[in-house]
Amino acid sequence: MDTILVATDGSQEGRAAVESAVELARDEGARLVCVRVASVLDFGPREREGGTAASPTRVPRAEDDPVLTEALELADEAGVDAETELLVGYAPKQILRLAEDLDADLIVVGSRGLAGLKSRIVGSTSREVVAHADRPVLVVRVPHGLALR
Repeated sequence: MDTILVATDGSQEGRAAVESAVELARDEGARLVCVRVASVLDFGPREREGGTAASPTRVPRAEDDPVLTEALELADEAGVDAETELLVGYAPKQILRLAEDLDADLIVVGSRGLAGLKSRIVGSTSREVVAHADRPVLVVRVPHGLALR
């Protein structure tokens, strides 16, 4: 395994995904790419780059993003080579485009475990990624009531 892509949004589930991806990258000697996908409303058009029908829409300020900074710190503590990508748009589509762009061997995502109507209203990034991925996806769930450090 050469490249692991992990998506995080700063939530408890996102952090669990990063922790799992860091451990896998360390064990496999793989490069880790940490990605956060922001809403289109968070960035003006001048702040976005790329974004063709097949490529991810990047925001060049990934190093300023606190969620990605935390992910890098976790990787650094474990001695894992990691980089970050800050993208903008619909999260599942951007994650899948980046995985293709990087030729990632594995995508790691967290799951909130929403069920029923709430899941249908809010949507599920992890479900969409699993449904449309052309490569392995690891979905990390945090048991209800378990707090991460």
